[in-house]
Amino acid sequence: MIRRLLSKILTYSYLLRYRKNIKLDGKNRIESRVAITDFGTGETPLFLHLKQKARIKHDVIVQGSGMVTIGKRSYVSSFSVIGCNDRIEIGDDVMIADSVSIRDTDHEFSKLYEPMINQGIKTAPVIIKDNVWIGYGAVINKGVTIHSGAIIGANAVVTKDVPENCIVGGVPAKVIKQRENEC
Repeated sequence: MIRRLLSKILTYSYLLRYRKNIKLDGKNRIESRVAITDFGTGETPLFLHLKQKARIKHDVIVQGSGMVTIGKRSYVSSFSVIGCNDRIEIGDDVMIADSVSIRDTDHEFSKLYEPMINQGIKTAPVIIKDNVWIGYGAVINKGVTIHSGAIIGANAVVTKDVPENCIVGGVPAKVIKQRENEC
């Protein structure tokens, strides 16, 4: 009972502190030590939208200047990082394990004689459809769509789209197996 009350208080404190950057649709939970860092210049501020019963567990970092949407009943587990300068959409009923990195941005590096820090960034949206399970330590790179029912293995590095109901793993991630219907 006390834990639930503390969780509600924490969630509302985040809502007050980051009122320009967060929209909560209802019964959401944001746990302790979640860092929300807006890199925006004012024109494109970071915006985090949590739909019904979405959760962000403790010690998660959400940063950038884009739009992050977390769907109904989905959660992001502890020590994960979401870096968004364009758009990251997480569907309904998505499970994201601890220490996952989801980023829609890469640094430019094509000019050999110019410091990479001065070359800017490239962005492309990350779309994670409904009913997806992302395992511990996985990395989801820019421009990737993970289709419904997919499972991303622990420590996988996802650089390409993942088909519906497929299990992927490895570096870079490859299809290991197709999930079967249990009829």
